[in-house]
Amino acid sequence: MEFSSPFLFLVAGLSLSSTTSAVYPPQYQLLVMTDTAPRAFNRHIYDDHRENVFYGTDDGAQDGSFSEFTEFERHYNDVEESRKDNIHMISVVGGLYGLNMIPLWKPSRITFFDINPAAISYLKVVLRMIDTSDSKETFLQRMANGDCETYDELEQFVLENIQMRCKDELPRSRGSSKRSYEESWTKMLDQFELTKQILAQSEVEIRTEPMESESFSSTIYQKNNLWIYASNITQFHFFDLTFKDTSNIVIVQIIHPNQPQLLDLAPLAGGEVKLNVKIPLQATKIG
Repeated sequence: MEFSSPFLFLVAGLSLSSTTSAVYPPQYQLLVMTDTAPRAFNRHIYDDHRENVFYGTDDGAQDGSFSEFTEFERHYNDVEESRKDNIHMISVVGGLYGLNMIPLWKPSRITFFDINPAAISYLKVVLRMIDTSDSKETFLQRMANGDCETYDELEQFVLENIQMRCKDELPRSRGSSKRSYEESWTKMLDQFELTKQILAQSEVEIRTEPMESESFSSTIYQKNNLWIYASNITQFHFFDLTFKDTSNIVIVQIIHPNQPQLLDLAPLAGGEVKLNVKIPLQATKIG
């Protein structure tokens, strides 16, 4: 059995005997028929380039309304309570849109990953400021003031960029930015205290490697409680992941504004499943 979803299509209710089909939107037509990600040609620019860190996200609705979040919330509220007890959230760093998923998914373990060391330094600085701020107002003020301890030159570089971004003074030669932090992390900021508490109580792991690396993918294979935020990584490359048990596996990607995709693999539980991380996401039961 194979299924996929070109739009945000919740498959949790599918029968195991079902195969989904859909009319793909125009921008998916060519992508579905090729094995190459649309921006694979410039993936290398994110490998180790400090100027290619995103200080604010462009994921989701471009007006900052978080209209896409309604379906994420509906899915979380509709799944069985037992599936929410021990969520291991995995999120690409990118522009840190994944911070918004923390107060929704309420994970007990979190893994952040990125192939860009500068993005990892950015993450560490932001998490440090969350941990040492007592409110969202304090957090935002400390970002604007550059008020955070740093431990190496790269962390100092990203801290200066954060401060410049807060003042709308970040030059493209130092980093990218599409939306303000208030617009990028609205859901996290609205529940700042809860987010801080979850981060403090969770086991947080940080990996400077892609999900498909041998060490990362082998770890993923053994887990059955993964809720993954993949942002738009399939714009840059396609890859496969294999899961031993998909009884509680969820993956979300946002390729284009207002066109997120959430794929819940629970209907395929009961054997190995191969997930094609591509546009759109597809999963096939292989065992």
